[in-house]
Amino acid sequence: MVRVRFAPSPTGHLHVGNTRTALMNCLFARKERGTLVLRIEDTDVERSTVDYERSILDDLEWLGISWDEGPVRQTDRLAVYRAYAGGLLERGHAYRCYCPEEELERKRKEAMRKGEPPRYDGTCRDLPPAARERIEGEGRPFVIRFRASAKPVHWVDGICGDLRFPHNAVDDFILLKQSGVPSYNFAAAVDDVEMGITHVFRGADHVPNTPKQIMLIEALGKIPPQYAHHSLLLGNDRKPLSKRHGATSVRDFREMGILSAALTNYLGVLGRSIPQEIIGEDELAATFSLSSFSPSDTIFDADKLIWFNKEYLRSADPGEIIKKLGLNADCRDKVLVLRENASTLKEMKEHLRIFEDAAVSDEGRVYLSQVGSPDSFMRELRTFLAEDSTTSLDELMRVMEGKAGLKRKELFMVLRILFTGRKSGPPLKDIFPLIPKGIIIERIDRCLTDGSGKNTRG
Repeated sequence: MVRVRFAPSPTGHLHVGNTRTALMNCLFARKERGTLVLRIEDTDVERSTVDYERSILDDLEWLGISWDEGPVRQTDRLAVYRAYAGGLLERGHAYRCYCPEEELERKRKEAMRKGEPPRYDGTCRDLPPAARERIEGEGRPFVIRFRASAKPVHWVDGICGDLRFPHNAVDDFILLKQSGVPSYNFAAAVDDVEMGITHVFRGADHVPNTPKQIMLIEALGKIPPQYAHHSLLLGNDRKPLSKRHGATSVRDFREMGILSAALTNYLGVLGRSIPQEIIGEDELAATFSLSSFSPSDTIFDADKLIWFNKEYLRSADPGEIIKKLGLNADCRDKVLVLRENASTLKEMKEHLRIFEDAAVSDEGRVYLSQVGSPDSFMRELRTFLAEDSTTSLDELMRVMEGKAGLKRKELFMVLRILFTGRKSGPPLKDIFPLIPKGIIIERIDRCLTDGSGKNTRG
């Protein structure tokens, strides 16, 4: 029976990199009819918050990533980790370390100064019984460290292939801190054993943690799960995806107006060799295969995500879009027109202002003042629209062409600004019939009032 887990830390909003991990686990569980466990790794008590946990759960639900068990919180399982640590102590797989934190920090800095990786030097590993008894009699605080075995670690990764670490790769790392809170690697290993996890899919940044967890699980007398580490997401500058690249969290993309299906689709095919890009969630699960994933770092292209979103907007049910935008059913015709040009729900909502707000953008006003469009042109256009409210755009272009010395290209831009209040947007021929003529006349009046149409070129 396949059992996988997604284990976010509630120290921030859900990042698209972690979302990709969640989606991989969800798709694999669906394909294999297995179980997905949601585990909240909240042992970083200083940074973890309930609000971030709620945000993560909300984003997962919005994406349609469902879990079968959980959420299980590690802070509710502290007694379990302490019991496992006690068992490792009894069997000689762990020991108490009394080294002061200041001394450990001094040694860490010294190692880094020498260009060596910081690692525990084993001071307390084999303390004579008399020395240990004396230190404990002093009541000195301690941590519990793992007694790492001097053997190489090897596993066949589901994505990265054959991975080997030398015999000294794992040092005597901490299992329990002085506070009794477990370290990340200890809690993760214990939970994977307790929860019967069969497969662990996660980011390549966890590869260095895997030898520690394998060694721990074997020390507990269990067989480690199968591991697969997917590539990390990079920005277009090939640096780790971060806020400097723009939106990086699911919450960011939701606020932008990205559809959940579009984001899921994009993340589901990202970094994979797959015959088609637009693919539904059921087919993503049915075709899921680790062999389709490349171990190389993957570029997260925001423009490509926008392309996915535009495709989903064009094919989405208009009623669903209306619901997401919080509109009335009488907006259907406008939504049908706008979705052919809009990239996001936010952009579509902005374009809806064309039909109800007579405002004119600063960019549009500047153009009108510079193109040589006199007030007389706008007055004539206003009169024509007031007298013939059913005219087509082609007829209007024919009537107004050549007036005020405007070339056809200039005429079209002037009309676009006067009709929509902006220089760019949805195709004018499609939206012109839907714009209330009263709104257009009010826009013209505003331009006449503030002088936008006056020729300032001298």
